[in-house]
Amino acid sequence: MRVLITGSRGFIGSHLKNKLESYGHEIIEWDHKIDKAIENIISVGNAEYVIHMAAWADVRKSIEEPQLYWDNNITNTTKIQKLCHEANIPLIYASSSCIHEWHKSPYGISKKVNEETAYEGQVGLRFTTVYGGEGAGRGMFMDRLKDRSLEYVTNHVRDFVHIDDVINAINLLMNQQGLLPAYDIGTGHGYVVSELAQAGGFAVEPIEGDECEALDNTADITEIKKLGWRPTVDVLEYIKAL
Repeated sequence: MRVLITGSRGFIGSHLKNKLESYGHEIIEWDHKIDKAIENIISVGNAEYVIHMAAWADVRKSIEEPQLYWDNNITNTTKIQKLCHEANIPLIYASSSCIHEWHKSPYGISKKVNEETAYEGQVGLRFTTVYGGEGAGRGMFMDRLKDRSLEYVTNHVRDFVHIDDVINAINLLMNQQGLLPAYDIGTGHGYVVSELAQAGGFAVEPIEGDECEALDNTADITEIKKLGWRPTVDVLEYIKAL
């Protein structure tokens, strides 16, 4: 199958590209890192499936630069949704667990709009906190825990889902019919961030998080479990093995 992946050189996109290629799929890449900026896409070409992962995903930065998030996460995604609908090509796109408290940030609003503008049959994936493997965002919690540079933590509850489980979920959904408009993609188990830090050997005094951040992003994975998917990596065990 010819699969077009936007954000194909990003964290999730690059892992997805490698996995789908190993299954024999032909990948069409769109990523600014290879001079194919998503805003320049005018056609999905001869793709048979589109997976739209390109997005800005920093909640706090979206407070500072809301127009950037409107332009990249809404304008571009709406265009891709329309192109896929007109070409009758299935689409999976990145949503976010922020959708459950979308009003807290421009980022959350952008994902709410994405789900509202999606056409019938297009599927949003409400990722929780994705970690593991190469290419994860520098400076994020797991990255700082691994390189021993963690400076602060909060008492937020976070559902950490491993990149391998995320890719397995996407692959499963690509091969299903009659899907729901959106699925939570997480483990269904939330951990207090400060307690995870302690498990990793950091006794850092917790600070209060920003108002734009959800207190708890634990996923409800009831629906995707009905399709036969289960998370396989527990973040606490992952941290203990670092």
